[in-house]
Amino acid sequence: MEFDDSLEKSIGDLARSGGSRPLKELAPGDWTSVQVFTGPASGARIEREFGRPVTVEGDGTHSGDYVQDGNLLVFDRDGATTRMVSLGTLAALGDGKYRADVVLKAQGGAITMTDPDGRPAGR
Repeated sequence: MEFDDSLEKSIGDLARSGGSRPLKELAPGDWTSVQVFTGPASGARIEREFGRPVTVEGDGTHSGDYVQDGNLLVFDRDGATTRMVSLGTLAALGDGKYRADVVLKAQGGAITMTDPDGRPAGR
């Protein structure tokens, strides 16, 4: 788990300024899906969502739980976690599982997650 200052700033700036950006532009890397949680979130809850053991340790964690009030992003590729990112106290993204082509669309200070064609994304 790591705290990503750059990603937190980019998402916060987007929420304030409006517009839209693909998440893959803001969080590049080798991932095919992202699971978003709003904390705090127990390690047991995170494991239930993935259906497999997940180690929750590092920035923003305590005793295997995510203890921040903001978003936790768990990036996955083919069923394996590639990166876990804490946004600290920023809770701008909605909980859910999203594909790598998800677009963050900001309007009025709020961000919605959409497919590239503008339809609501996630489950």
